[in-house]
Amino acid sequence: MYGHSMRSIFVAAMCTVVVSACGPTPSVQISPTGKTLEASITNFVFSVPNNAMQGDLIQLKNNDSEAHNFMPLDDSFSIDVAAGQTVELPLLKKGTYQFHCHIHPNMMGTLVIN
Repeated sequence: MYGHSMRSIFVAAMCTVVVSACGPTPSVQISPTGKTLEASITNFVFSVPNNAMQGDLIQLKNNDSEAHNFMPLDDSFSIDVAAGQTVELPLLKKGTYQFHCHIHPNMMGTLVIN
């Protein structure tokens, strides 16, 4: 009986160590609308969806061989996107967002969320 209890404690302790070693679970945004839209950067030009609704998840894919950035002109957030990487924009409220790449200031655009 004593050996069985010690084994249970050991197994429970090992499970705790394994779970702790994995680190925190990365946060994943879930679109309230269930829609995921794609925006992209190609040849130093932003392309954004024209049908975005509040609650849509927007993924930004950098098709260039250089890093870029997505930052609204009000500096409310800033997201770096490495060459070939896809990132998620934060869920945005209704409104018009003028944005730029702070790495390449001539890269600008407007994203409208309905």
